[in-house]
Amino acid sequence: MKTIKNFVLITLVCLTQLVLASGSYTDNARVISVEDIYRDHTIKHPYQDCYTKEFRRKVSDDSVTNEIFGSIIGGVIGNQFGGGRGKKVMTAAGALLGASIAHDGKRKGYETVNKQVCETKYTYSVERRFIHYLVKYEYSGHVYLFTTGKKPGANIRVHVRITPK
Repeated sequence: MKTIKNFVLITLVCLTQLVLASGSYTDNARVISVEDIYRDHTIKHPYQDCYTKEFRRKVSDDSVTNEIFGSIIGGVIGNQFGGGRGKKVMTAAGALLGASIAHDGKRKGYETVNKQVCETKYTYSVERRFIHYLVKYEYSGHVYLFTTGKKPGANIRVHVRITPK
């Protein structure tokens, strides 16, 4: 039993010497001031801006159906005139004239069309956000600063390390 007591006593003495030899300990320091630090953040808000816009577009019928139909009718009418070789010439001339008339009768040009157009635009707002606390404290006649996310009380715990120069 006496051996165990001696062992515990020697261990405590060794640990104390180790702590003293390391030159560091924990103590209390007085808080002088605490300042809330904020940062402004710009926030982008999208919205749709829609309006009606006039466009000009080309108007034409790209189909050749009218020309083919006009060519057939013109050929039939042209075939009614002339005789012999003249009949063939009149049929061909009627077909060409019918196709030309059908082509000229097509609607051509430009028309105005109204279309709704939407654009994404943005508004901006500024929001202040908390970043951290700036803490000023005094220990052993010196003033120090540090930042923290947790608001301290009137005193804080400090770790003191003593090292020779």
